[in-house]
Amino acid sequence: MNRDTTSRMRKTLVYLAMACLVLAAGFVVFQQQSLQQAAPPIQPPSKPVPPPKPQPITLTFVGDILLDEGVDVVAKQHGTAYLFSGVAKPFTMDNLTVGNLECAVSTRGKAEDKTYTFRADPALLAGLKQAGIEAVTLANNHAHDFGRQAMLDTLDHVRAAKITAVGAGRNADEAYRPAFMAVGKQRVALLGASHVLPNNSWVARDNRPGIASVYDSARVLKEIRQARTKADLVVVYFHWGKEKMTRPVPHQRELAKECIDAGADLVIGSHPHVLEGFEYYKGRLIVYSLGNFVFNKRTRSTMIVQTTFLDGKMQKATVIPCTYAKYRPLVATAPATRKTLLANLQNISYGVTIGTDGVLKEKK
Repeated sequence: MNRDTTSRMRKTLVYLAMACLVLAAGFVVFQQQSLQQAAPPIQPPSKPVPPPKPQPITLTFVGDILLDEGVDVVAKQHGTAYLFSGVAKPFTMDNLTVGNLECAVSTRGKAEDKTYTFRADPALLAGLKQAGIEAVTLANNHAHDFGRQAMLDTLDHVRAAKITAVGAGRNADEAYRPAFMAVGKQRVALLGASHVLPNNSWVARDNRPGIASVYDSARVLKEIRQARTKADLVVVYFHWGKEKMTRPVPHQRELAKECIDAGADLVIGSHPHVLEGFEYYKGRLIVYSLGNFVFNKRTRSTMIVQTTFLDGKMQKATVIPCTYAKYRPLVATAPATRKTLLANLQNISYGVTIGTDGVLKEKK
């Protein structure tokens, strides 16, 4: 083998070695790229999602609602919702509106032997719901005016209108049982009972339809205690007091405080046909009488009470004073009228101040 041949072979071997090195390096780079493409990207650790913030709820309360004695004539001419059109704004700014339905709703029955008996056309109830009334208490001295069958009709018609009813039933269990309602993200228990009944035959018994009575408070207090374990808020709506009296009688104040001690967050009242004041007990509000709301021509003024709760605690309570004209409550807008109505309410309240904006505060 001559030198030229040997030199050529060496060069060939060098070139082959270099080619092998290039191929090996390319293979390594290819593998690394493949591994990088196949491996999922490294994600930064995710932050825990905070739970949604609790939202406040607003509950609105109004007094006696009568759909008879002239009110029905206006309702049939213009629609039941027309009667509430002057207070529509507060009703659209809440989560639940509750009132006292002060009449039987039926086409049946015979009037009981009493001075005033009220019965409404069932067709009027749809407008009540349309106006924004979502719940009513039937625990009063007029739901039974046309007998037990008419009272049971009232229950059926109210519920058919998709309005929650409390305070009356086919037996004692149904009459005293609270309604549990999902309001926003909170569970609200509503109870109704009356301390104004013509006679004992109206009181619901184990096997007899009737009204929830609070002449003996034991059953109501028991229901409140049980509701306290199942609900975020417990509201009690009583029919009580003396007609035309602007201050509560002693048993009202005593009973309201017993209810709060048992677990009630808010105690509401009606029946006197006039407004009574407010009181706080253990930080919880008592509204002694909301007066008439939609009633007869003798009504001169009324009010709406709105309460806001967050996490089961009252954040604010506001009174909205109203005037009254032709069976219709109207939000009072004239400054002088508002001032007079709010000042009168403060004068008949107990340890409560009422601001010019209607906000209630407990005197410390």
